[in-house]
Amino acid sequence: MTRDYVHLARQGEEIGWEIRSYSASESTFEYDDRQVLLIEVEAGGCTFCDGSYAHNLTGANVEGYIIKWKYREDENGLAISEVDPIRDKTKRKEILEILKPRYAGSQINFT
Repeated sequence: MTRDYVHLARQGEEIGWEIRSYSASESTFEYDDRQVLLIEVEAGGCTFCDGSYAHNLTGANVEGYIIKWKYREDENGLAISEVDPIRDKTKRKEILEILKPRYAGSQINFT
């Protein structure tokens, strides 16, 4: 079942202050003769409940196959695309193998 994805207002913009920040950007890649939407995220200066600290955390969120690209806007003027989440376990595993070299040590999630 497809769903709407609201695009980022500003690509790669760092949000935060001094040593703590967060940024996200969108990209696409081809898999199975279809375009897939990927959101890349990076956070810096992260502290955790146990008092530990991480200088830099990165990850990627696989939103799904692009069905309609920026086909309308929401009430704030942000572009909306229709995506079809990738639920098939075999396809997810294949996509993980494709993305692993680029995101070694990063969390890769599927919506």
